[in-house]
Amino acid sequence: MQRLTVSIVVPVYNEVPDQCDDSLRLRIQQLLALLRPCDELVLVDGGSSDFSWSSIQTLASHPQVSAIQSTKGRAFQMNAGAAKACGDVLLFLHADTVLSLEAWQEFLQKLAGNSNAALWGRFDVSICGKSKWLPVVAWFMNQRSRLSKIGTGDQGLFVGREIFARMGGFPEQPLMEDIEFCKRLKRIAPRQFVAIRKPLVTSGRRWDIHGAWKTIVLMWRFRYQYWRGVSAQELARQYADTREKRPLTVAVFAKYPQAGRVKTRLEPLLGADQCAEFARYLLLSTLDKLHGVNVALWTDGGTETEWDALLQRLQFPGHVQRHVQPAGHLGLRMECAVQTHLKESRVVVLLGPDAVQFSKTDLQQLERAAQTHSMAFVPALDGGYVALASTRCVPAVFSETIRWGTASVAEQTRAALSSRRISAQWFETQMDIDEPEDLKTAIQHGFVPEDWATRYS
Repeated sequence: MQRLTVSIVVPVYNEVPDQCDDSLRLRIQQLLALLRPCDELVLVDGGSSDFSWSSIQTLASHPQVSAIQSTKGRAFQMNAGAAKACGDVLLFLHADTVLSLEAWQEFLQKLAGNSNAALWGRFDVSICGKSKWLPVVAWFMNQRSRLSKIGTGDQGLFVGREIFARMGGFPEQPLMEDIEFCKRLKRIAPRQFVAIRKPLVTSGRRWDIHGAWKTIVLMWRFRYQYWRGVSAQELARQYADTREKRPLTVAVFAKYPQAGRVKTRLEPLLGADQCAEFARYLLLSTLDKLHGVNVALWTDGGTETEWDALLQRLQFPGHVQRHVQPAGHLGLRMECAVQTHLKESRVVVLLGPDAVQFSKTDLQQLERAAQTHSMAFVPALDGGYVALASTRCVPAVFSETIRWGTASVAEQTRAALSSRRISAQWFETQMDIDEPEDLKTAIQHGFVPEDWATRYS
């Protein structure tokens, strides 16, 4: 009897906040130690903004590991991983889950008794965390799913490739994709359900962060609402409102550095081609300066391939979340970024790549000021501002009535805030670089190195 091969698919998103604290790599290495030569591991990054993508790319040097990227969202990532996988059986594991040797061996024994991969199921689970209630939570999860044949992603769902293809994979919805997945499996293969009793160990961090009882009540409320017919999209919106937000996102706005499109006022000094090179230096040095910060790059122009190639030149490589700037005036584009990132972050900072004087110390001060005043600004010498920090979206600040690109932007912004009695803090003026004299001054004061042209060549 030919033994069945296994592809383990792991969706990953922001699991490595620091290169010196890469617990994901340790878990993946432990997982690799379990695999037979015929098995494989597919790691699927969902657009992480930390060091996750660079970490799993390193892991992909192992012959049994593949690393790919896909749209963010577990359902999208797991479907992308399944499309890449070659195994007879697909096992979907969360990135914070540990598969023990005992659980793996019991799983392989179940496969040995099933020659055509006509099976699906889940593992029992043990939850590792601070709360004394976590063993109770795990016991109820295991008993409920054994009776109902409805598993959750924490329990390591597995399914034969043919069954997976027949049901069309995971439903690509933002929440409850695991519940819907099992419901569909019950309809098409009710007798093929298998429960592995040796437990996986999964992280209890969401129970620790939000409180055990609060999390239990929240999850049961969502399950009840879903059973009553509330859409996954509505539940995802409710869930986003309850989640802990990240402290900060810095949104950097940049045009693709193409000759004739960027820094054109410097052309009398540099020429069109070197203006593009200077714009490239400004962007890459700004992103390197923000190393270790959650950064989103809002792009204008350039293809995906061109941006990928450009960002590979960074001194501190790592995945940078990218968004395409919408059409419209500058205020509209900035407002879109603020609205987007406030859904997941407590403070959003908007920054241009030519803010050569701006430092991480300025960023920290700006973040603290926004938390106190709701908005904070670093004005620019040309009458605009080089950075804006916000904890809420104020449409008047981004209105088309503000004469964007003129020397009165900061003045009009102050007036708009004052008329609405909105408190904001304004820091000392800094320089940005638009004119030839700006560049000469920046080099003279050490804000731009004299050899900038060779830095990212």
